[in-house]
Amino acid sequence: MLRYPGFEERTGSPRPGGLGGSVGGACGRRGVLYVLPVLLAGLVSLSGCASLSAEECLAADWYTIGVEDGSRGQPVSRIGAHRKACAEVGVQPDMARYDAGRAFGLQSFCTRERGYAEGENGRSYSGVCPPHLEPIFMQGYLAGQDRFRTKQEIRRVERELAALQEEVAEIRTYLDQGYTVDEKGNKHNLNKYERDAMYERLLALGKEEGRLEGELSTLRNVLAGA
Repeated sequence: MLRYPGFEERTGSPRPGGLGGSVGGACGRRGVLYVLPVLLAGLVSLSGCASLSAEECLAADWYTIGVEDGSRGQPVSRIGAHRKACAEVGVQPDMARYDAGRAFGLQSFCTRERGYAEGENGRSYSGVCPPHLEPIFMQGYLAGQDRFRTKQEIRRVERELAALQEEVAEIRTYLDQGYTVDEKGNKHNLNKYERDAMYERLLALGKEEGRLEGELSTLRNVLAGA
């Protein structure tokens, strides 16, 4: 097959892999903890990506922290990060209050609506919902995952279609002007065989464009009906 600047065989893009992201961020800040400014004078805030700052540890309401973690779908191991962060200021978590708060918070996380949102945004699920709430959460989560994957497929097809259309425009430009230009800026007049190869390539690209547009239409219909 003839090769010329910008002329490449289309092999298609790899399909996206697994879902990305995770439930909750490692460095998310909290907005409902009370601060004790008098006690905190002169303290240096914890550095890096600590789950809680020094101020938050000293003013901690462990029930409230548990509610927040539960409502964000944080795993029970999250308390370990809090324990490490607060050890630097001599504060130990109240596990009983934290566990009670987290259990309450999970009730707002483990719903079908929240499961759908988590799945649609490509977040992973770490199995935090209790047995009596997990089925309804997973019902939404799996539906959301389907929508996420459909969006991924739409983006993939759109990228392929855009690349194809760019190649078509480039070939037509070469045919219209009657020459190609190499990397050094030198012109190369097209001969009959090169023109024939380009017309053949345009025919193949036209068929592929039709296939991709059909696939894109189907995917968009699926998304609209989800």
